[in-house]
Amino acid sequence: MPTTLYRSAEITVALPRDQAIALFTAEGERRWAEDWNPRYPQPARRDGPGVVFNTAHGSCETTWIMVDHRPDGVRYARVTHGMTAGTVAVDVVASHNDTTRLRVTYDLTALTTTGEAWLAVLDAEYDTEIASWATDIAAAC
Repeated sequence: MPTTLYRSAEITVALPRDQAIALFTAEGERRWAEDWNPRYPQPARRDGPGVVFNTAHGSCETTWIMVDHRPDGVRYARVTHGMTAGTVAVDVVASHNDTTRLRVTYDLTALTTTGEAWLAVLDAEYDTEIASWATDIAAAC
């Protein structure tokens, strides 16, 4: 039976809600996520529900599809070929003046034993990894 990982963590960023959510679009992540370089099969379409893009980390290629983009959140379906498939969501928990609290939720299923091993590492490092996003965003914005 495939392994499924469902994890959430919260971070706070020193930005108003609309600017915070914009950082979690494919192009928005370029501002703060190291080595984030989305490639679009349809280059004229870079945002909004239905947009498709690919990213590469090491030898892993991931295809992302924006499922939903609302003022209070964004959700993607993603498949890392030969490893995992599932969703990633970023939702506003609270927003006051120029500070926004966000919940980042990964719901991924392993497709292979390699994917199971990757999910085990992600599970062990999840809270630290998501917390580092707040640091990276603060440094970039």
